[in-house]
Amino acid sequence: MDAINGSDLVANALKKEGVTVVFTLSGAPSFGVYEALARDGIRIVDVRHEQAAVLMAQGYARSTGRPGVAWVVPGPGVFNAVTGVANCYYGSAPVVILAGQNKMEEFELGAFHESNHKALMRPITKWCATVYEAQRVAEYISIAFREATSGMPGPAFVDFPQNILETEIDRERAILPDRYRTMAGPSGDPSLVSEALDRLAKAERPLIIYGSGILWSGADQALLRFVETANIPSVPTPSARGSIPDDHPLSCFISRSHAMSQSDVILFIGARLNFILSYGRPPRFNHRAYSIQVDVAPKEIGRNRPIDLGIVGDAKSVLNQLQGGWQRRKLTRNNSWADELKALEEKKKNKWTKWATSPEKPINPIRLCYEIGRFLERDAIVTVDGGEILDFARNIIAAYTHGARMNPGITGLLGVGIPYAVGAKLAHPDRQVLCLCGDGAFGFNGMEIDTAARHDAPIVVVVSNNARWGICSNMQQGVFGEGRTIGTRLSCTRYDLMAEAMDCYGETVKAPEQIRPALERAFNAQKPAVLNVITDYDTVEYSMSSQLRDLPLFQ
Repeated sequence: MDAINGSDLVANALKKEGVTVVFTLSGAPSFGVYEALARDGIRIVDVRHEQAAVLMAQGYARSTGRPGVAWVVPGPGVFNAVTGVANCYYGSAPVVILAGQNKMEEFELGAFHESNHKALMRPITKWCATVYEAQRVAEYISIAFREATSGMPGPAFVDFPQNILETEIDRERAILPDRYRTMAGPSGDPSLVSEALDRLAKAERPLIIYGSGILWSGADQALLRFVETANIPSVPTPSARGSIPDDHPLSCFISRSHAMSQSDVILFIGARLNFILSYGRPPRFNHRAYSIQVDVAPKEIGRNRPIDLGIVGDAKSVLNQLQGGWQRRKLTRNNSWADELKALEEKKKNKWTKWATSPEKPINPIRLCYEIGRFLERDAIVTVDGGEILDFARNIIAAYTHGARMNPGITGLLGVGIPYAVGAKLAHPDRQVLCLCGDGAFGFNGMEIDTAARHDAPIVVVVSNNARWGICSNMQQGVFGEGRTIGTRLSCTRYDLMAEAMDCYGETVKAPEQIRPALERAFNAQKPAVLNVITDYDTVEYSMSSQLRDLPLFQ
């Protein structure tokens, strides 16, 4: 008999899917799987917390467009992974989470680490299952990848009882799926696409709003071609920043509020109408605007806003249809609407100048973001993690490259920045990867600096250290009066010394003119680095609290 066990089948199946790295935290019954992964040349990145393992897989997926993979141990390992899995679910990220499980004969006996994994995972995954037969191990993994990547992406979960991983079977009995999923997304109904073209061609102030569906469809070039051909201004959601460079003449991210409220025809493509887009409703959007929505998931069409024309289809496929139709009709459009938005964008940028060039100490966080934006290479990957610093970075640090800007997304989850950055750096070792986080956010997964050091992922972490939960402090004072804060103070900690203790580069920055030289030293160190930048907590006027409470504007 040509014998193979369940652990080897796991590794074989992952290798067949093109997986090159698995994020994990060591524990039984994983050891046989680790051996099998190593034999198949799959890199094992062991972390300090299972939440980070899943978030690293998400960062890997977001920066590559391919599924990320995490392996966790049963019981506490799965519990710790839940937050990361939920972030993938609500962020529509294709991540496959695999887990060990007790032996089947120990089910419901009160065994060590016993828990009902599927009950935990079912609400926050697209699909979850337990494997009960060794010959079906690869089959279940292939289903997980199909579910994670088909339609609207999302996480899939499979757990493997220990005896299934240890069982040997004849290799010929193993089910090894081949050609089991579509290689292209569905096209839109041609008649509806034609109607969409009619509306866009006749519009005086058309607008394209695109979301993460562009990322997962690999539609960045198709989007850029159509935007340029049709001469239509575009606005990304935060998760899609960079698919069209921010400095492109038809990108109007900074002037988006005006564009959304004044447009007469809006094409939403691969963008969910959730709180980030104010649910597509007034006053942020013109209620009289003709609305076209393209989404691969039928359930998203018309969610939260009445839609005049709904097209079910893959973003890339539908954009190619729109492009072909526009060219066949030889349609044209003048630049007046786009020029209006670009002029407004420049006016808005000028408002930030006094803060972006501020010489004050402690450092104005807007100055910090400005210096980072000036320093980074055009294809740099930036992860942003926090509250106020996220808002400042959104407006100041431009995005130029598809999949190169990451933030918490709809969950607002803190602690994503460092894991995202590690996952992205392992996927793109030759690109700059920077995590900008608040000091509060750093506390969630700061120990993953150790993971970055051990696995040769020289990310640069910039901590905006204002010794506050800044957004909470400002919101409380906006509501209850100056100085009225509870639970918002933090210590002004030397996070750079924490990095040095892990044999990484660390430096504290106290003056604006020190920022750029510190960034140069950090990136030249060729190892993980933490820049502890002392920033001013008193930057946002308390009168802005009403804006801060309006999370769609904030995010």
